[in-house]
Amino acid sequence: MLILSEIHNEVLLLTFNHPKPQNPFNAAMQTELINHLTEADENELIKAVILYGGKDRSFSAGGDFKEIIELSDSKIVAQYLSDIVDFYIQLLSFSKPLIAAIDNYAIGIGFQAALCTDYRIGTPDTKYLMPELKNGVACTLGGLMTEYIFGRFVMQEICYDCNTLTVEQSLHYKLLNIITDKNKIIEKAIEKARYFGNFPDIAFRGTKQVNNKRFINELNKVREDTIKVHCEVISNQQHRNYMEDILGIKQ
Repeated sequence: MLILSEIHNEVLLLTFNHPKPQNPFNAAMQTELINHLTEADENELIKAVILYGGKDRSFSAGGDFKEIIELSDSKIVAQYLSDIVDFYIQLLSFSKPLIAAIDNYAIGIGFQAALCTDYRIGTPDTKYLMPELKNGVACTLGGLMTEYIFGRFVMQEICYDCNTLTVEQSLHYKLLNIITDKNKIIEKAIEKARYFGNFPDIAFRGTKQVNNKRFINELNKVREDTIKVHCEVISNQQHRNYMEDILGIKQ
């Protein structure tokens, strides 16, 4: 199993369990996560959900670049990108409180998935990073999401600089709502999940639905452009060589 689940008094804790401690968000892990959330949404006994990378593990170090570099056919690339857009939309469409407990790295897709949650708890070791451009990947969805949430200039700082954000920056931008000791991160996440979970379901669900609808619409608007850009990038052999060299991956 790529994701472990346990219930703490009406709070579902989902712990990422990829064989690699960096928890790369490959297609299989995305599918498994959405299956868990779909079941939780339909379960009246579950009031809130926590996403956690695991003790001494990254929340997620982003996409599986080996999976990406192996994409060749334009139709396969298009489906891969469309699935990622759908993944974010499904996270945003989850009707109950969704909390991210982030210790260590949240990179690329992991960063973007965290942006789709309702509340983010970190530790002094939490590190956000959007390194797509440095790795030779177009930062289309990351750019759209950070600009939509933070504004154009912050998007440029995050996506163009490709630098790791400090905890202070993450708190300032509200990428993290609170910081706690790493040994207490689950305790704090459960506490906040129960607080949100005590709100009337219909009120919380309606609030999320209305406020996330615009975000979802923006993601759908850039779907085709994102697919087009990434197809151009993947099909360029010189560029593929660059990605393989910088990532240490050889076909």
